[in-house]
Amino acid sequence: MRSMTGFGSAKVATAHAGFRIEASSVNKRGLEIIVYLPGDLARLEREIREEVAGQIARGKVTVAVQAESAPSRNGRSLDLAKAALYASQLRAAGKKLGVQGGPTWSDLLGLPGVVSTQSHALTPKEDRKILAGVRVALTKMVASREREGSHMVRSLKQHLGRMESVRTKMGKAAAAMRKAQGERLRGRLQELANEAGVELEPERLFKEVASAADRGDVTEEIGRIRAHLREAGGLTGKQAPGGRTLEFLIQELMREANTVGSKSGEMELTRLAIEFKSELEKLREQAANLE
Repeated sequence: MRSMTGFGSAKVATAHAGFRIEASSVNKRGLEIIVYLPGDLARLEREIREEVAGQIARGKVTVAVQAESAPSRNGRSLDLAKAALYASQLRAAGKKLGVQGGPTWSDLLGLPGVVSTQSHALTPKEDRKILAGVRVALTKMVASREREGSHMVRSLKQHLGRMESVRTKMGKAAAAMRKAQGERLRGRLQELANEAGVELEPERLFKEVASAADRGDVTEEIGRIRAHLREAGGLTGKQAPGGRTLEFLIQELMREANTVGSKSGEMELTRLAIEFKSELEKLREQAANLE
């Protein structure tokens, strides 16, 4: 299982520029992809989104491609003819105005058109090179998600182990509760019969006790809790995304634990149900960041 938090980066050099590519992700219920590209690379957005969707099932993923400072990306050229024309006009104007000396290079370089900048469009081959860099950054991000996920799985197993221990105690407490409730009811019915001066039929007494015990029985709920815990434990050993399945199991476990608590007629079983739900909330917090 993977965490939904990760980061990866790569650098790509083309003929006229260098690019830094960063891929990062945080938790999100579904898959959300955000792509930041320089204007002249907007054509690559669709392919980048497809790359992300091919590797990630869940989380908010951001891919940013930034052009790093590179003087060679834009070519600069000097228009000598235009510079000569400016120089001739300035010298003629100087004579007419009585200004001594001609224009310097500093004067000429700042005039319009003397120095021109020509941007270089990236070739299809360089596009493929940038996309390859995106794949590298995504691979690193996925690897970091897996490393974080391995740490989280150890924590998940600890929570599940503690919950299974509480579940075992709940089973024992439920059995003791049934026995105690049956004895109390039997005694109370016998007491009422004595007060009324009637004799209870053994079969009728058995049915009444069994009916009361059935209303407070949580054997099925505890059995379902055991099954859900086993399924959750199985998820921790899989490489495939399992965060959504785990969240569903947590919902089911909470439902069963609430039912146990509501049916409980003994303080010990109520206490164990509360302890179980407390541990379950810790598990929910962990699951919220799993892919």
